[in-house]
Amino acid sequence: MRLKVLGSGSSGNCYILENDKEALIIEAGLPFTGVKKALDFNVMKIKAVITTHFHIDHSLYSLQYVQAGIPVFEPCRPPIKYSEMRFRKGNFDIRAFENRDKSGRWLHNNGDGSECPCVGFYITHPEMGSLVYATDTEYVRWRFNGVNHIMVEANYDMQFVNREEPNYEHRLRGHMSLPTALDFISTNDNPALRNVVLIHLSDKSGNPALFKQKTEETVKYGADVYVAERGLEVDMDLCPF
Repeated sequence: MRLKVLGSGSSGNCYILENDKEALIIEAGLPFTGVKKALDFNVMKIKAVITTHFHIDHSLYSLQYVQAGIPVFEPCRPPIKYSEMRFRKGNFDIRAFENRDKSGRWLHNNGDGSECPCVGFYITHPEMGSLVYATDTEYVRWRFNGVNHIMVEANYDMQFVNREEPNYEHRLRGHMSLPTALDFISTNDNPALRNVVLIHLSDKSGNPALFKQKTEETVKYGADVYVAERGLEVDMDLCPF
């Protein structure tokens, strides 16, 4: 199993989990044509597409998959039905979890003061083991025992935020800071953790090299650390040899 990063950030998010026979698309924020190329046009191997929420950088191109007859899993679509938070296609087992704050509100900011439903995913596959995917949330309140791979948003660090920018605090709402991401990674660090991939870094308020360094200092069992960028590929096999 390999992870391919087609895009990560406000300009468009799209990731592929694939082996020789199956593929799962995480987020539909980039055109389907790019996914086809990344799969050498073997679109028959795509088992499903999953999206976290309905902002355009995550779901703009969902309809292209629907029109191609590919299942699209959108547990964030209101009204939320807890009976439909689990989805199985091929050997992929996907469970969605809600991103809410302590008061029970949806976390992600629409830019107009309102908030939209947003979920994270716990994904398992026999070749990969388990993966937690969390983005566009201020924190994750869940702990995942023995997780093998983590993909988590590390959007900004306050030392890089321009506090003179009007309404800068409003722009940060619904996104995870580096310290919060590190707390989440530390809480879920374990001997079976193989990979940590930092996703959705801000162009203005992030620093890839520093974020990677701080994460490497956080993991204690030797997990590999990556910063998601277009073209990155990561070995996600449960057993590396």
